[in-house]
Amino acid sequence: MKNLLLISSLSVILLSCEATAKATHGATESKLIKIVSVEQGCPVENIKIIDKGRGSYALDVCGKRMVYRQAGSTFMESSKMQVIMNSAGN
Repeated sequence: MKNLLLISSLSVILLSCEATAKATHGATESKLIKIVSVEQGCPVENIKIIDKGRGSYALDVCGKRMVYRQAGSTFMESSKMQVIMNSAGN
């Protein structure tokens, strides 16, 4: 009986963690698309995520390929972030 209770409890915890991760991930991508839309003057419906990995997102923005990187809780165009990182090192 204890094993069944333990397995049930672990299942609930794991499923709730997965649901939270999926919800957060979806919210993150939605936030990214809204930021890109405003910055690039491109309607949300014309922005698609092409590829993603470790805080980096390749996007099709109104037919133009762009890369954005996550910086804390926001996003920045990769080339702009590189300029900031280079000037911080000087």
